[in-house]
Amino acid sequence: MEQRTGDPHEPRWHLRAPQGWLNDPNGIGRWDGRWHVMYQWNPDDTVWGSIRWGHASSVDLLRWEHEPVALAPRPGAPDGGGAWSGVAVPDGGDVALVYSAVRDASDTGTAGVAVARRGADGGWEQPDRLAAPHPDLPGVVDVRDPFLLTVGGRRVAVQGAGTPAGGAVVVHDADDLDDWRLLGTLLQARDVPAGLAAPGHVWECPQLVQVADRWVLLVSWFERGDGPERLGVTAYTGHLDVTGAAPRFVPEVATAFDHGPDLYAPQAYVCDDGRVLLWGWSWESRDGTRPADEVAAAGWAGLLTCPRELVLAADGRAVMRPAAELVGLRGAPLDVERGLLVTDAPAWRVAASGGLAVSLVDDAGAVVDVWSTDGPAELLVDGSLLEAFEPDRGSTTRRVYRRPGQRWRVGVAGDAAAHVLRVPPA
Repeated sequence: MEQRTGDPHEPRWHLRAPQGWLNDPNGIGRWDGRWHVMYQWNPDDTVWGSIRWGHASSVDLLRWEHEPVALAPRPGAPDGGGAWSGVAVPDGGDVALVYSAVRDASDTGTAGVAVARRGADGGWEQPDRLAAPHPDLPGVVDVRDPFLLTVGGRRVAVQGAGTPAGGAVVVHDADDLDDWRLLGTLLQARDVPAGLAAPGHVWECPQLVQVADRWVLLVSWFERGDGPERLGVTAYTGHLDVTGAAPRFVPEVATAFDHGPDLYAPQAYVCDDGRVLLWGWSWESRDGTRPADEVAAAGWAGLLTCPRELVLAADGRAVMRPAAELVGLRGAPLDVERGLLVTDAPAWRVAASGGLAVSLVDDAGAVVDVWSTDGPAELLVDGSLLEAFEPDRGSTTRRVYRRPGQRWRVGVAGDAAAHVLRVPPA
């Protein structure tokens, strides 16, 4: 990606849409010799609406090129209200896109599952029938966001949902990709053991992956009440019980998957080498620090995080660290003098063995504290996106909108290295 608008908050190397609104990452995979990442997109405005799938690809996870739109709403069709979130899956030597097809965007009860396949021209052909309708389970609402995996030679699909008692994950048999069979629920909030967090009225974008000998279930959750909507991502580590007619996830450890306010709806992809890579959505200024009229004037809203790897901490918690490929972004070194880094570079990184303390400072000496830690950490900054990684605690994702005259100031403890980050030439 290259800066296109002159907006100082725009990323230089993170993936964002050409213009308009972006939300959840979708359709992650590797085929035809390239990485592919798709995303929820409204090209016509900087707010949610008329959702389709944008598409970008890369040879190296560093240099991204925009591809034609993958999926789009079709009036009168099962996806007339939007092509909502989903995944890319292997399909008979090719790739299929499995997504939430919504007939009416104002009625989530019209959401079913559709499967699009590539046509002779390489584009995606969207179907006129559903592989799975909205499931008929008492009290289960807001069912959407399919994720597929193979367990013991059997392909199953999970979807996020809500129940009167809280969030849930629905599970289907999906051996026939075009005709799913409902099995029940993989996990409900009411079944999470006492002492483990189970927040949210609805669980969205469930991701179920194996890491070593454990299973990790990610759920993006939201709660509506009298005040602002609350959102977050919880990671459960546990085991998968496949002895019954329906798989059942048994959580043993729970943690906030990110410790910042600005990450949601991560999607996971299991690589051929066994790594689990993820991208998440980082939105614009839910706390109001970037006014809506400024976002509209910029012409873009939302971006995807850097590619991250999901790993398990020593206590079993699921945490994220930067993908190894990001080393290829490192450019000229930045000076760290007497434990201090000061920079106005648009994109940079710093890593230190003894801690970091990040703030913004202006010529008048005014200081705004941003983030700090006393332990080893790596920090990646690109435009307005700050991503911090601690080996044991995991990640913190935060949007930071520097104002004219402000510079980054980082106090550094222990051994340290800092670099400008830039997209390498082709």
